[in-house]
Amino acid sequence: MTGPTIGDPADIIRLASPDEGAPFVLRGATVLTLDPGLGRIDGGDVLVRNGRIAAVAERIGDLPADAVTVDATDCIVTPGFVDGHRHCWQGSLRRLAVDADLAEYLAITHDGVARHYRPEDMYIGNRVALTGALDAGFTTVLDLSHNTRSKAHADAVFDAYRDTGIRAVHASAPPNAYEWEEHWPDDLGRLRDLADAQPLVTLRMAIDMRRVRPVEELMGIARSLGLGITMDGVMGPGSAEELTRLGRQGFLGPDVTLIHATSLSESAWVEIERAGVQIVLATTSDEQLSLAGGVPPVQRALDTGHKPGLSVDVEISLAGDAFTQMRATLLTQRMLAVMSRTAGERQPEMLTNADVLEMATMSGARAVGLADRVGSIAVGKEADLLVISAQGINSLPGGNPVGTVVQGVDRSDIRAVFVGGTLRKWDGAVLGVDLPDLRARAETSRDHVLSAAGFRIGPNGPEGVPELQDAWLREYFASHD
Repeated sequence: MTGPTIGDPADIIRLASPDEGAPFVLRGATVLTLDPGLGRIDGGDVLVRNGRIAAVAERIGDLPADAVTVDATDCIVTPGFVDGHRHCWQGSLRRLAVDADLAEYLAITHDGVARHYRPEDMYIGNRVALTGALDAGFTTVLDLSHNTRSKAHADAVFDAYRDTGIRAVHASAPPNAYEWEEHWPDDLGRLRDLADAQPLVTLRMAIDMRRVRPVEELMGIARSLGLGITMDGVMGPGSAEELTRLGRQGFLGPDVTLIHATSLSESAWVEIERAGVQIVLATTSDEQLSLAGGVPPVQRALDTGHKPGLSVDVEISLAGDAFTQMRATLLTQRMLAVMSRTAGERQPEMLTNADVLEMATMSGARAVGLADRVGSIAVGKEADLLVISAQGINSLPGGNPVGTVVQGVDRSDIRAVFVGGTLRKWDGAVLGVDLPDLRARAETSRDHVLSAAGFRIGPNGPEGVPELQDAWLREYFASHD
């Protein structure tokens, strides 16, 4: 497979060391900057110094004497993908329940295995999920961490961020069912200190199903700490009523991001648009898990005037890459637009491949509060970059780089990944990962939590799973479906 090359193999070690911060130039690529002022640059160069983008041009001649040259001829360089929401603690449960609906998912996870997670299970789940995210070209992941049952569980998650080297947004929430340490939201100040100690980590408050205090009070706490707010599980009549009330009371704003936003009333959308609230779609999650009608609000989110971000959600049931999200979102919007025309209704403007690439990068960065740092390739931004082979057998002979990225390639074509200027994937492999050890630890963790919950692994997923037992989960499901 074609891909970027480096003349001296020793330079790979230099680029992979975050302490060294070696300058480098990506030379001769098709650069999709996602910056409105720069656009696409054919045969372009990207210079990185001290982890930030120092120059973007057709040809950069004045290079630092110690700069490493990465020949990216026949490659496409893009900003790193941004996953607007993933529950990384479930990484060791990947694809165990691919045919589950929402009730079955809740029964297996929050009602089943979640209470049996130890700190070490949180660590390895996050390591698996985040390593896979890097491999798939995600340089930023909002980790909606709603199973930190104690401070030690939260600490293990931050250890996983450090050891993986990805840009993580820790969206902290209490567990959704059963006993826990009840340390949240009081622990948010300590978590902010943990995030501040890691250059690639930021903190947000997550508000999910379990509300340990009134949502207005939680929002006040987040804002007193300077934290953005991500609300998950936003779907159906219960969420619509809540959002309408919050909007009319003045609690919504651009610092709030909603996940899913599925089957909401028009009154809720009026308040969302008025307040400038951000949206992150979970297209495949809505459709496959049948969330609140199963139709993701792609067009309604676009109608607010801001392109939404995209997200993976739960790898226990779904694919973990951005290509799946881009394609599913594109096809869903275009299908629904044609259905509107056929029904004699207005036909919205069709989404393009460029639109969904923007949603997977710049829109996602905006939705997680990092638009000033990542999401596009521009001078001064942090160097979260992908180098994608554009001349493999699945994409040659090229000609449309945006179409190649969205429709023609997969994670194996992502030949290099940089996070903050540090090389994290090279020649198709994530660096610094002991794969046999990671696999063994993931299997041990998976088997522990399944056994503790009384489940067995059957040919079609976990067996021995009862219907929802927790009264709160049953009530939430009924009011939001």
